[in-house]
Amino acid sequence: MKNEDMLHELQERLKGLSAEDRQKLIELYEDLMVVAKENRKGDTNLSVTFADDYPPPISIENDSYRNIGRIILASISLFFFNFIFVLGPLIAIFAVYLSFWIVSACFVVSPLFVFTQVFIGGFTTFELFLSIILCGIGLAIGAGLFQAGKRLFLILSKYVNWNMKLIKGE
Repeated sequence: MKNEDMLHELQERLKGLSAEDRQKLIELYEDLMVVAKENRKGDTNLSVTFADDYPPPISIENDSYRNIGRIILASISLFFFNFIFVLGPLIAIFAVYLSFWIVSACFVVSPLFVFTQVFIGGFTTFELFLSIILCGIGLAIGAGLFQAGKRLFLILSKYVNWNMKLIKGE
């Protein structure tokens, strides 16, 4: 296929687009042909290179009523599915995650409570060492929860994107 034939076929396949967009795409292909000639690819090699990358014919159909009905049905179905099956485990996971953050924060501030006992009285060395150990455990749990939070957010955002793709029909 020669370059002129390729441009003619490209014009035929892009008839569904506006005239301005069609002209921009044709100019882009013409520029690519000029660059290919400058790089000594010759006239016949360019059409072989682009033959598999041709866009499919674009047709504009007005089936918006059918799509709107499908989108509404998909939205209602996903709402009930998420409300019945996903919301409960999501709340449970969030509650466990939040409780681990609270435990971590309590462990980290435990040495402060031991230091207040110094002023009040009843201070033992065992409580000091135990509070320092708990502080270290709390810091480790907090670091782990930070990484787990990133992964939970990533999983949740992927699930929301998947729901959006289902609604759009992609």
